[in-house]
Amino acid sequence: MAIKYKIRKFGDIEDILNVESTPNIAIPKDDANTSYKKFLRDVKKEGIDIVEGPDVVTPDYKTQRVAEYPSIEDQLDKIYHSTLTAWKADIKAVKDKYPKTNTGSTTVGSVPSWVQEEVDKLPDEVEQLP
Repeated sequence: MAIKYKIRKFGDIEDILNVESTPNIAIPKDDANTSYKKFLRDVKKEGIDIVEGPDVVTPDYKTQRVAEYPSIEDQLDKIYHSTLTAWKADIKAVKDKYPKTNTGSTTVGSVPSWVQEEVDKLPDEVEQLP
């Protein structure tokens, strides 16, 4: 069965992308939105397999290291109050935790449970829905 919809996630906000339309149309999760109602009807009729979960991005080693390194001020403070050797040990721990072989990746996550929960609320006769 072909994918018709993709869930997109931006922080805590999710929407649905209609991948069959050109250009792809973003559908907000809104019970008053007719495109959202159509999405739910399509899933009820054709099954959850027509929906793809959100992308899950694993950052590369550079991004992960930058996020974990102490600020420059804290690093200089470490060198001044401890030793250069102590600073090197802290930096090495981060480098070891995120090796250069970690190039990052993007995978497809699971379809969120709210999709099936919303579809299950629909009556069995989805053809009769507006």
